Amino acid sequence: MPHKYKLLVSDIDGTLTDGRGVISAADKKALLDLHRAGIKVSLCTGRPAKGCKAVLQEMPTDGFHVFFDGALVCNSNQTEIIYSRPIKKELLGEICALAQEHGLTLELFSSTCFYVEQEHTLAQIHSDLLNFETTEVYFSAVCQQVPIIMGCLVIPAEDENKFKPMLADFGGKRNLVFSWTMNPTRPDIRLVNIIMDDVSKGRALEALCAYLRLELKEVAAIGDGANDISLLSTAGLAIAMQNAPPQLKAAADYITPDLTHDGFAQAVHKHLL
Repeated sequence: MPHKYKLLVSDIDGTLTDGRGVISAADKKALLDLHRAGIKVSLCTGRPAKGCKAVLQEMPTDGFHVFFDGALVCNSNQTEIIYSRPIKKELLGEICALAQEHGLTLELFSSTCFYVEQEHTLAQIHSDLLNFETTEVYFSAVCQQVPIIMGCLVIPAEDENKFKPMLADFGGKRNLVFSWTMNPTRPDIRLVNIIMDDVSKGRALEALCAYLRLELKEVAAIGDGANDISLLSTAGLAIAMQNAPPQLKAAADYITPDLTHDGFAQAVHKHLL
């Protein structure tokens, strides 16, 4: 008997992996069970593609995934890009000037590279978290030569309230979104991802489904963060983790237990298999 859902799209951090990037044995088995049932799995994350190498290696088969909060859809090794929404070149200069004016650590990401203008402790922390080596360049040159998918500011946690209103105002006037995140293993820093304001996981899912020739009603999605709202709102079946914020739970059809109770595996076996 064919399964109702042909694709599961899953967030990574807090949904499939813990703070150390580990997938539980139960969740690994669920991924394998999906593969054996012929149901595709696509990851959907704010991370760059090369920052997901360890997780991608745990996938039972290759496929297409959503990176940079929806700004890039490609296969595991970035050799086939099916959707991309880079930052407009005229805005990159303004972002670089803003970072320089306020002494902020700025990083730029293409589909395959992690660029920094000079070595900095905060950038090295982020590089270590992603297990993604940096490339030192002049931003003025690389911004003209390479599509930049995402920028990122690495800011000490104690400076969050100092910069948050200013960055929101700057982005709002330029069709940019500054999205604040935190890695639980490094609560002393904040990672502020910069993308175009028309980028979303939901739009990326639409592009992915068009490429795979799937209807949205044939897709299930699972996540735990506010940036998963558009993803769950677009998919045919929406599942939120128990620890998700209220606004994500409001967009979900079902709530599954949290990561520590193998909520991903429970959702797979209850709703997809």
